[in-house]
Amino acid sequence: MIVPLASEAEWTSVWTTATSWQPPDKPSLVIVPHPDDETLAVGGFIATQVAKGLPVKIVAVTDGENAYGGETNLGTVRRAEQMAALKRLGVNADDVARLQLTDSGIAFHENALVERLLPLVTRETHILAPWTGDFHPDHEACGRAAVQVAERTGAALTFYFFWTWHRGVPALLRDLPLRSLSLHPDQLRAKEEALSNHRSQLEHPSGEPILPDYLLWPARRPLEVFLSI
Repeated sequence: MIVPLASEAEWTSVWTTATSWQPPDKPSLVIVPHPDDETLAVGGFIATQVAKGLPVKIVAVTDGENAYGGETNLGTVRRAEQMAALKRLGVNADDVARLQLTDSGIAFHENALVERLLPLVTRETHILAPWTGDFHPDHEACGRAAVQVAERTGAALTFYFFWTWHRGVPALLRDLPLRSLSLHPDQLRAKEEALSNHRSQLEHPSGEPILPDYLLWPARRPLEVFLSI
């Protein structure tokens, strides 16, 4: 069970003072460590860019098969959940690259991840990846790999957050040049409906799902927070 270190109210001063931002009109490559990260942290961004007719490609790094300690067939379930969520956000199946690296073991394959990302990126690509300090080893490894790819290609890189809101404290982000993307009600609705597809993370026979309702407030805000480097 995850006990957040700071409440939603304590974080308010951080995310409400972030600079208003509109994403660049570029093709986006969203690096997603686990099925559900695409919805929780960047679902509004994805829906926004798709609505503008801009290409959005998703790199599904793992299938999230070890979320509950390696339950049988969980990876298959989560792949289907992710595809349903992405469809609701407007992403076609042809725009999903599935790498099937080991859930909870991306750090051991970081160099391979870099090499598999490089062919998908040009100087004109806008990369989105988890922040390198996002309090999950898979998220942090994806962030580090994204930094390498951006440096080698000249692509723009923007970080997103999720576990930071629960495992970090406001002082950690307060002095960073954060940006906020305001979401239209239609985008919020799409994000909420996309999230509902991730049933395996929202419900569990044990009564302790990975994503209990009290952890979902960052995904339900009328904005998403980013850090561009």
